[in-house]
Amino acid sequence: MENMNKQHLWQGEWIGDQELASRIGDIQSLVARQMACELDIETVLAAGDLLGKNIREKSAIFTELKNCLSGTDQFTSDEIGLALLEIADVLRRENLEKKLIRELGSSNPLLACRTQFDDAIFEAWAPLGFLVHISPQNAFTVGPMSVLEGLLSGNFNFLKTSPQESSFPQILLHALGKCDPSAQLEKFIIVAKISSKRKDLLEPVFAGADGIAAWGGEESIQSIRAMAPASVRIVEWGHKISLAFLSMEAAQDPHTLKQLAMECCLMEQQACSSPQCVYLDTSDWNELQRFGERLADALTLVAHELPRQLPDTASAGEIALVSECHRLESCLGNARLIEAPDGGWRIYIDDHAALAASPLYRSIWVKPLPRTDIIRVLRPMRNYLQTVAICCKLSEMHPLSRSFLRAGAIRIRRIGEMTGGYPGEPHDGVYALQRYCRRVSLQLAHEAQGISNFDELRKFPPLQWDPVPAMTAKEQFQSVPADPAQAHLFFKSGGSTGEPKLSTFSYQQYHEHIRLGAEGLYAAGFDPLGDRAMNLFFGGGLYGGFISFFSALEQLGAIQFPMAAHGDTRMVAQEIVKNKVNVLLGMPSYILQLFEKEADILSAYRGVKKIYYGGEHFSPAQRHYLHQSFQVDVIRSAAYGSVDIGPIGFQCEHSDGGVHHLQQQLQYLEILKMDEDRAVQGEEVGRLVFTPRMLSVNKPLRYEIGDVGHWIADPDGICACGRAAPRFRLLGRTGDICRIGSTFLNYQEFIRILATHFAYAGEAQLILAQAEIKEKVILVISDSERLPALRCREIFLENYLDLQEAVLTDETLLFEVQAVGIDEFHRTAGSGKLIRVLDRRAR
Repeated sequence: MENMNKQHLWQGEWIGDQELASRIGDIQSLVARQMACELDIETVLAAGDLLGKNIREKSAIFTELKNCLSGTDQFTSDEIGLALLEIADVLRRENLEKKLIRELGSSNPLLACRTQFDDAIFEAWAPLGFLVHISPQNAFTVGPMSVLEGLLSGNFNFLKTSPQESSFPQILLHALGKCDPSAQLEKFIIVAKISSKRKDLLEPVFAGADGIAAWGGEESIQSIRAMAPASVRIVEWGHKISLAFLSMEAAQDPHTLKQLAMECCLMEQQACSSPQCVYLDTSDWNELQRFGERLADALTLVAHELPRQLPDTASAGEIALVSECHRLESCLGNARLIEAPDGGWRIYIDDHAALAASPLYRSIWVKPLPRTDIIRVLRPMRNYLQTVAICCKLSEMHPLSRSFLRAGAIRIRRIGEMTGGYPGEPHDGVYALQRYCRRVSLQLAHEAQGISNFDELRKFPPLQWDPVPAMTAKEQFQSVPADPAQAHLFFKSGGSTGEPKLSTFSYQQYHEHIRLGAEGLYAAGFDPLGDRAMNLFFGGGLYGGFISFFSALEQLGAIQFPMAAHGDTRMVAQEIVKNKVNVLLGMPSYILQLFEKEADILSAYRGVKKIYYGGEHFSPAQRHYLHQSFQVDVIRSAAYGSVDIGPIGFQCEHSDGGVHHLQQQLQYLEILKMDEDRAVQGEEVGRLVFTPRMLSVNKPLRYEIGDVGHWIADPDGICACGRAAPRFRLLGRTGDICRIGSTFLNYQEFIRILATHFAYAGEAQLILAQAEIKEKVILVISDSERLPALRCREIFLENYLDLQEAVLTDETLLFEVQAVGIDEFHRTAGSGKLIRVLDRRAR
C-alpha cells in the first residue's frame, strides 16, 4: 500500500518523488533490459480474471479502491460501486479473450503462425515495445484500462497521471500485478504522478518510448509531439463530441425524453460519448422551442435522481460565459435559454444547425437538423464526431445511420445507451490493440515443414498451484461447475468404460481445440496441398469425432470427402477409388472392417497411402497387414485427445505407435506413479494426469483420464523433428488391467501374444463372465484370421503365466477362445469404438 511520500508505482514497488527522478534518469537502460523479457498473454488473462473476481466478491481491493475514490468527493458511493463492477466485468477472462480475438484475430496474437498451410509464411502481432500512456484527469478508469490494453499487446507500460488525480490507477494496477504468482506481470507496469509541466521528467520517458497513447485536446497533443522524438508513434485519443438525433415522432415520447435527460446528467457529460447537442428533425423554430420545454420538464424530474457534481472554478466560469452570451443572443429572437431554478442544468435552444460544444455539467444544446442536411452540416466537424444516439422508427434507422456515419460519426447508439460499450469495441473508430502493436512476418523454407507455429519450438514452463489430489473419475470431472453462459456445445464423452456423460464447451474453446487438432494432423504428415482425405469417423448421437475432424480438415484447407463410418462398406470403397482418395481418417476398428470386407477393391486400388486414426490403436500386426496387403505407407495418430479436455497429443514423422508430443499450448502433463500422486522417475510407467492451461467452461485440475504411459527421453529435450514439446508413450488404459479369478490379467498381454505367436492382425476382445461357481474370461477374436480356437487356448496357457496359474494351478478361473464374425464384436453405441474389456459379471 502507498503512503503520502510514496505515490508512484514502479514495477511493483512504491517509491517517492526523489527515487522517481533518479530512476527516470536511467530509464533507457531499464527499457533495454525489459525488452529482452517476454510477457505471456496467458499471464495477463489469468491475473485480470482473478482481480475481477476479487472486485466482484468485494474483497479488500474493492474496499481500497472505493475508499480511494470516495476521498475525491467527485462521485457518489453508488457511482463508484457501479464503476468498479464494470471494471470487474471488463477483466473477466472471457471478455479479455473476446477483445483479443475481435481486435487481433486470436486469443494468442503474439504467436507467429502460418497464415495458411500451403506455404511457409508466418505472421504475428508484436508489441510496439515501451508504451507511454498520458491519461485524462477527468476519467479515472481510462489510464489503467489503457495499460491493460498495453499488457494484452505485450508492451512495457508507463502511465503518467496528474498529481491532482487520485491514486486509483496505481492501486488498481498494483493489485493486478499481485494477481500474478510468477511476479512477472508487475515488471511491465510503471505508474507515476507527473505534472505536464515537468519536461525534465517527461522528455527522458518520451525519448525511450516506441509509442505514446495520449488523451487530450489539440494543444495537449501538440505539446506531447514537441517533446517526443519524430520516430515515436503517437496514438491520439482526442476530445470528441457526441450528440442525439430525434425524429418528430420520437420527440413526443415521454420515456425517450426521460432517457435523454438521464444521458445529459450521467457523469456530468464528462464522457466523450455523453450528448452535448440534441438535434430535432425539423426546421420549425416553434417545434424546437416546444421540444426544449418538454426536455426541461424531463430534466426537472430526473436531475435530482443523480447526485450532482459541482464544476470547478474554470468550468463554472465557462458555463456562465456561454449562458450569458446565449441570453444576449435570445434578444434577436433566434435563441432561448431555459435554466433550472437552482442552476443545476440548462438548455440552449438555437436555430443555427452548426454543431457546438457544450460547457458540460448538464448543459445541452437543442438545434434543428432536417435529415436531408445531416452530411452537409456535420461533415466539417467529422474529426470530432463520436457517438450519435438515434431515436426513430426501425424503418428509418438504416438511412439515418448511414448519413451520420458518412458525416464522420463512429458509433451509433440508442438513447439511454450512449456511454455503454462491449468487449473489443473500436475506440474512436479504430482498435486500440492494433495501434499498440506492429504486424510482423517471417518467411521460411523447407525447414519449417510440418511446423504450424513457433510455440512448437519452445518449452512451456510448468504450472504452479497448491497441491490437489488427482481426479480419478469422470463423475468428479463432470461435477466441476460449468458457466451456463459459456456452455454452447455438448458432446458425449465415454461409453467404452462406463455410462456416457456430456462434456460442455464454448464455441471459442471448440475452435481453439480444432486449430490445435489441425496443426497436429499437419505435424503428422498430412499434406493440405496434395492429399485427398475421406473422413470415416463416427457421427451423430452427440459424438464429436466426425464433426471435429471435418472442422480440422476445413481449417487445413484440405480436400475432403465427409463420408462418416457408413455401414455400406462396398459403397465407401467404391467412392475411395472413384475419387482417388489417398488418406483415410477414422477408428481402427472401422478401417480394419473396411479393408477386410472390401479387400478385393482396395487391394486392387492400392491408392490409400495414409491412415490417421483416433480413439483406438493399431497393433504392429495390423500395421503390417495394411502395409503388406494394401501398401499403406503412413499409419499415424490423427490426435490423442479426450472429449472432456480436448486435444492432448499429436504425432510427428519421428513418433510412431503410441508415442506423442504433448499439446503443450493447451495441456500440462504429469505422469504419476501407479499407486500414489507422486511423479515417476525417468521412463517409469505411470498414470497420465492432465491440467488444461487455458481454463474456460470446465475448470479441472489434475484430471486422470484413465491412460498409462511413460516419458520419452529425447536428447536435450528436443525431438528429431525440432519440436521442444515433450514426448510420451501411450501404453493403454488403466482399465486394460482387470481382476478376475483372484488374479490380474492385462488386455495388452493378450494382444502381444496374439501378435507374437500368430501374427494376428484382427481385433480382440475380452469378456469377463460368471459361470456358475467360477468366473470365466473369454477371448474373442475374428474368424477371418482362421485361427484354431483350441490351439490358441493352449498357446495362451503356455505363455501367459498369470493366466496359467489361475486356470491350471489354482483352478479359480475358466478360459476359452471364441472366433466370431467381425460384426459380432461389442462396440460403443456412439463412436463404434471396440470395447476391449467387457465385464458381464453380476455385481
